[in-house]
Amino acid sequence: MNSQSQVNSQSTAQLKSQSNPQSAQQPLPSASHPEPHPAAPGSAPSVISAIVVDELVRGGVETFVYCPGSRNGPLGFELTRLADAGDISLHVRLDERSAAFLALGMTKATGVPAAVVTTSGTAVANLLPAVTEANYSRIPIVLLTANRPLAVLGTGASQTVEQTQLLTSQVRHVQHVEVGAELTPDTNGAVRSQICHALGIGAGRLQGRPGPVQIDVPLPSGLPPEQRNVPFPAGRTEGRPWIRTTSRSHVPQTPYEVDLRRPTVVVAGDGADLTAVPDTIACVAEPTADTGGRTSLHPWVLDHIRPEQVVVCGRPTLHRNVGRLLARSDVTAVVVGDGDDWIYAAPHIDVLTAHLEFTGEVTASWAEELARVDRALRRAWSDVLGDGGRPRTGLDVARAVLDALEPGDLLWLGASNPVRDVSLTGSVPSGVQVLSNRGVAGIDGNVSGAVGAALAVPERTVVALVGDLTFAYDASGLQAGVLERVPDNLIVVVSNDAGGGIFEVLEQGHPTYKTDPYADTFERIYGTPQNVDFEALCHSYSVSHRTVDTDELGTALSAARHANRPCVLEVPVSRTTLRDVHAAARQGVDAVLAPTFSPAGRLITADAAGAPVLVGQSTSQAMRP
Repeated sequence: MNSQSQVNSQSTAQLKSQSNPQSAQQPLPSASHPEPHPAAPGSAPSVISAIVVDELVRGGVETFVYCPGSRNGPLGFELTRLADAGDISLHVRLDERSAAFLALGMTKATGVPAAVVTTSGTAVANLLPAVTEANYSRIPIVLLTANRPLAVLGTGASQTVEQTQLLTSQVRHVQHVEVGAELTPDTNGAVRSQICHALGIGAGRLQGRPGPVQIDVPLPSGLPPEQRNVPFPAGRTEGRPWIRTTSRSHVPQTPYEVDLRRPTVVVAGDGADLTAVPDTIACVAEPTADTGGRTSLHPWVLDHIRPEQVVVCGRPTLHRNVGRLLARSDVTAVVVGDGDDWIYAAPHIDVLTAHLEFTGEVTASWAEELARVDRALRRAWSDVLGDGGRPRTGLDVARAVLDALEPGDLLWLGASNPVRDVSLTGSVPSGVQVLSNRGVAGIDGNVSGAVGAALAVPERTVVALVGDLTFAYDASGLQAGVLERVPDNLIVVVSNDAGGGIFEVLEQGHPTYKTDPYADTFERIYGTPQNVDFEALCHSYSVSHRTVDTDELGTALSAARHANRPCVLEVPVSRTTLRDVHAAARQGVDAVLAPTFSPAGRLITADAAGAPVLVGQSTSQAMRP
């Protein structure tokens, strides 16, 4: 850590005596009145900014994403000074929306909070999409927002809004740094303690679950400092934070006993912690859940087994059959959680507990039943995907990507179909970390998030699998300034099925809604094919682009590992046949495995008259539009 704050000997009393150059009216530059002189050393904006940044670094924030602006200029000067000294990692991005997702991806990849720094006004509003994802994913990113002095709120001053109210529904805490236009002897301790308070809340050490926090810093001006090393009051010795916060102490709770002699299955979603779960218990795990090497079952297993109890860890949101299983009256649903936030699947859970105690042993008959069903499902999917006579789909892209991954890789999965395709078509290889925005599961910010992850772990290859709409939506995440480091370890695979493929396999994708009287309604509001030239788009961002088919994808991925520049591999595939592939897989499964409960919500086919019918539903029960 830089020792600048440790060697400061100038007191805050001396700093207070220095004038604020913006407090006096400055003449306009002209022949007789040249440009105003730079700000005096130790001016309030520069000192406050230095204190804020120094305490953030002491609190563990090592990476900053800076968005250019005027009011946050003093923060920018201090950040570049520390970056030049090698004390922090600094990235500059124009778009605050993309920058926030970049910080989110960095935090996801490393587990260490990253900060995004903005000016005032609409810049802060642009953080909301990423902040919402961070909130529901429990990711502790820091939002450092420069503000105008409180006195100018409501006066019509430029770029001045009630920005501490913009994000309140999605952040754990808004810390309005209380500073005046002038420094006082109490400024240093007051500012530093407020930073520690915010970081403690964001990390989940002071209250509730971890998540994003906003630190709003009103600065009397955006004027730059006169000298590179701004004198500012020192922090604690040895680089310690002003206030050290420890984890909250929890009152010991009586654990809930899970008797493994009863047929039991674990369902693991995003954010699941399975360290306390015996590895003898098979689980249905979403791709982002770290299974710790235990057996992971195909997600469709849940349609064909009759467990007596289900243990839910994390937030499984990919497959509808999880909710149907929890709703069954003959199943005891146990959700592992601390009660600090929402309760997953609240209408159907029987037990909410933070502590489990497993007793007994999994019976050989139950373990074999799970394995038998899992084998049948994977064989059915393998047979369908092995049919060389059908058009390739995103499912084939996902399988090809899984086959090409290597230990140590990081796989970033886009929302909608890519993350589901990976879940259905194969298993994530051992040693591969999987990240995805599963908090609110939007398609926004996936390119920026993958770029952030790649910048955060430059020693690893990051492969991002996204759909064409996801890529088009956030392609600006590839934009970087000429002085910025680019992620030369990033490979983006775009599964281009010319639109929103996920809707093809949902109820609205039934052929009934693609003909009269609906005409082109489906294509306009669900399919939404875009007129975008991805090759030209990539070249505009100085990113390599190559179009390949699914058979070439594995070789292309291997070559891209050595390209030493960001690469985009576009794979054109079929969208309109995706529904048929899912139906074929389901029919192949049902031929050997009967579903164990009502398949409400499963894939819709049609009866002889063309009316939509749920797979497994009798014609007399047909649902008519």
